[in-house]
Amino acid sequence: MTQTNSPEQAEVLIQKLACDIGIHRNPRKGTLNGPEKILEGLQFEETVMTDEVFPDEFSLEETHRRIKENTLELENYGRPILSVGGDHSISSPLIKALKERNPDMKLVWLDSHLDLKEKVDGHVSHDVVVRELLESGFSEDEIVFVGITEIDHDEEKFLEGHDLDIYRPEELDEFFERGLEGEFYLSVDIDVLDKELAPGTGYPDGELEIKEVEEVIKKIGPVHADLVEVAPSLDVDGQTIESAQALTQGLVSELVFES
Repeated sequence: MTQTNSPEQAEVLIQKLACDIGIHRNPRKGTLNGPEKILEGLQFEETVMTDEVFPDEFSLEETHRRIKENTLELENYGRPILSVGGDHSISSPLIKALKERNPDMKLVWLDSHLDLKEKVDGHVSHDVVVRELLESGFSEDEIVFVGITEIDHDEEKFLEGHDLDIYRPEELDEFFERGLEGEFYLSVDIDVLDKELAPGTGYPDGELEIKEVEEVIKKIGPVHADLVEVAPSLDVDGQTIESAQALTQGLVSELVFES
């Protein structure tokens, strides 16, 4: 990896966003150490700068404020940003910040879950992020879901009143055939992978292979991206970290290619 301390010299800006405070309905935590383990010893052909936002262990709102502020600062350099989490709640301030700067930016949500649940006590936790984004500037036709396997009852009720594009694993060919216009942010939850490839995550409900996810990344050609929900403490034989590192390298390469 060619590492630089200069954002002007970097081809991709990577920010480490350690966080697990956004998980509140599941005792299977462990994403706090995800960024460190994923990037540990990882080699890139590209020139990258690595930044880090330290979480407030007592306040999800303060953690999100720090992430949004740092993202806006990094965006000033005009480089693609790859954010490595952390639980999926980190995507909310990230995407909001980048949407402010690029109002036409759309979103592909590569996940086995919709994350359209209702907020509890006003907190933007990991499973409510897309619902929050729909209330904060995104229209329904700007969001595409890929890899969905699980839809909760309250999410089914929400979908009754909304028209959203959802592709399940068996519908991946249909996704590849559709046209995509404009610039896209890509959010990758590691749980979109088959549980044999990513056991170390809170809800291992995915069915996709790494090659399929890599093909999705190439089709989208994202302008910015994140990779989330890797929980090293729940991993088996390092398989989840290995999968996450492969996807991280693929994301960096595609972000550079498209930038």
